[in-house]
Amino acid sequence: MEYTQEHIYELLLRKKKGNINHADNQYLEQLMAGNEDVSRLWDDIRLHDFDEDVWYEIEDNEAAWQKIEQELLQPQHKIRRFPIVKWLAAACVLGVMATGAYFLLKPSVPMTGTEMAEAASHAKGLRLKLSNGKTIQLPYNEPSQQITAGSVALNAGARTLQYTTEDRTMGGLNTLIVPPKMDYRLILSDGTEVWLNATSTLKFPFGFNEGRREVYLEGEGYFKVAKNAEKPFIVHTPQTEVEVLGTEFNINTYKTGITSTSLVSGAVATHSGSSTLVLKPGQEAVYTEHLGFTVQQFDSEVVLSWMNGVFQFDNTRLRDLAPVIKRWFGVNVVFDDQSLANAPFTGVLDKHHDLPFFLKNLKNTGVGIDFYYDKETLHLKETH
Repeated sequence: MEYTQEHIYELLLRKKKGNINHADNQYLEQLMAGNEDVSRLWDDIRLHDFDEDVWYEIEDNEAAWQKIEQELLQPQHKIRRFPIVKWLAAACVLGVMATGAYFLLKPSVPMTGTEMAEAASHAKGLRLKLSNGKTIQLPYNEPSQQITAGSVALNAGARTLQYTTEDRTMGGLNTLIVPPKMDYRLILSDGTEVWLNATSTLKFPFGFNEGRREVYLEGEGYFKVAKNAEKPFIVHTPQTEVEVLGTEFNINTYKTGITSTSLVSGAVATHSGSSTLVLKPGQEAVYTEHLGFTVQQFDSEVVLSWMNGVFQFDNTRLRDLAPVIKRWFGVNVVFDDQSLANAPFTGVLDKHHDLPFFLKNLKNTGVGIDFYYDKETLHLKETH
């Protein structure tokens, strides 16, 4: 489940229209029971005639955000009633206080010209390269758009791409490219859903015609494979291939020479050369060039946290945070003091907050860390 303002708002609209499924409705009921913000937003939507366009016509949501942010940062806050248009922008800032933790979902705010230019340049990185060599730029967190590519009808927007085509004989592999700072979902022709993390690519055909469904992943992806006993689903990575019939699993190939396959449900067989390993739910296969396969248990909250825009670290070397910061924020990291690179860190990197927020918390951990920028490079150093 993605804790984004758009997703919560979309589910509430579905609930009002009566076309929400049981699982999503149950999720909303639990959320409203424990959170006054969401409950009030539901009351506003339920009692007024809103449609999807309202969300994208919100004005002055920066002022609404500032007001609610000030209240959420108080030890004991009271929720003030805002005018309805402002409330739509602010009420999806959720505080899950019952568990002693909270997350803030920062809504869209008016951007300066420089910020708009920067956002446009990043959006250009999200693209679909067709098998014929043509490249299509894709919208990101925007309303859905219809794009025609030959006989294929693409529906792109709201961080999701899906497509339909009458020509099932189309051959060749298309490449979905997800740049830094983004994550994206792709729905394949067989109904399989793939969530791609930042700086990842997936090669796939528009239709699966042979006896196997095959895709090629670099980076990190979470797969929810549609069941088809007659057509095994194969994920190729630079080092391994994973074969399934219908299951959910995560594959991470970010680290050079290491491929991790984490099985959530079902069963998979992962191969490399003559080595084959069958996993059970809760098991993770880690393949390295020199050691081959090793099997271990994994914490799904840690491994899959990226899907909710959060990366959890448990006694992790700071050097291992550097590539995550680069993927999520597009910033290179340099350690002025190499001993600092091996310092352990336990905490959370939240994509819903900006990088300065994380750096401020990192500096306040009391382990003697400071930072500065040199052009577009972030430098971490020890304080003396």
